[in-house]
Amino acid sequence: MKKKLLCLLLAAAAALQLGACSMLEKEYVSIHDYVPSEQEQSAGGGRLTVHSASALKLALLSLTYEGLTEGSIIFDPSYEGDAAEDLENACWAVRTEDALCAYCVENISYDFNKIVTINEADVHIRYSKVSASPKQIVHLGFSSEAESAILNAMQKGARTLTVLVGRSGFSAEDMAAQVSKAYRDNPTVVPKKPEAVVNVFSGAGTQRLYEIQIDYGVTALELARCRKQLELFRPFAELDRPNASEVERAYVACRYLVENCRILDDDSTEEANSAYTALIERRADSEGLAFGYVELCRQLDVDCRIVYGQHDWQEHCWNIVRIDDSYYHVDITQCAKGGPALGFMQNDETFWGMYRWDVAAYPKCTGTNSFFDFFPPSTIDSLSAGSESTAEKE
Repeated sequence: MKKKLLCLLLAAAAALQLGACSMLEKEYVSIHDYVPSEQEQSAGGGRLTVHSASALKLALLSLTYEGLTEGSIIFDPSYEGDAAEDLENACWAVRTEDALCAYCVENISYDFNKIVTINEADVHIRYSKVSASPKQIVHLGFSSEAESAILNAMQKGARTLTVLVGRSGFSAEDMAAQVSKAYRDNPTVVPKKPEAVVNVFSGAGTQRLYEIQIDYGVTALELARCRKQLELFRPFAELDRPNASEVERAYVACRYLVENCRILDDDSTEEANSAYTALIERRADSEGLAFGYVELCRQLDVDCRIVYGQHDWQEHCWNIVRIDDSYYHVDITQCAKGGPALGFMQNDETFWGMYRWDVAAYPKCTGTNSFFDFFPPSTIDSLSAGSESTAEKE
């Protein structure tokens, strides 16, 4: 009897111990749907999660704008639409509707996989070997910002500039004109007027990409040498500028060119139409004189710009300066040939007839003072003091 009771107690104890072990070793599992993190990046390239067709297109654009050659796109489990069909359409749209991709992407291919309930695509992008890298492309919002980008490229001596503009109505000719404008507004940035060839790639809407080839007409070494000469050219170091009025400084610059530059006719066969030829080589036609005068006025803090028009029905260039808040014409060529009273500080009324220009493109010159109102004959010679000529320096 005692033996039976002992057996029952041992069996009960064993059962209790086994139950306790089972309770202690029991696992509690919580199951959730897998949701990849948004814009998750991997070491092997772009790894992006998308929820819709529009997000898919943006993901492909993100890969190309970063210049990546491959990346992974994960379709969220709640993705709206047919993932495989949308991917095919998005690749085509990116290639044809985006200006940057139309310019530099040769092909977009992909491997589409389904892992349990998750769709994933490995994307491969091949870029054109002759195009600029996406990371080298300058991004602008509007075409009005193009001149600044072009000037920056010219200052660096760059011969190729690729610009992506979000909103632009510029044609290839319009963008080439921006190269000319950047030079005209900054005539000492390069030694001669550059030539530009522009290719345009269109995107959806008004998005445009411009590939601009700039030809400076000289080698890189010559470009650097000429630019250095212009940087060191400072003929008015000894001029008492604080005590000189605007009109006196404008006349000093005019007189410097008349006395130190050989004036060529506009139909001359010599190439002398730049600030470099006027200031360094000391020879210039009307365009070169006008560019040289712009630079001298800049050094003397006088507001000055070049004018393209006609004189006696022949193509001709001169300048407009602002003196005491009024605008006046200044023609260095006329000052050299007929004296400053005929070519310096003239208004529209006295200039119109022999001269023709696009009056809407330039400020109205309505100043009423004449040359002799500014400079009585007894004061003219004293204005050259402090202006050391290039010839004297040499």
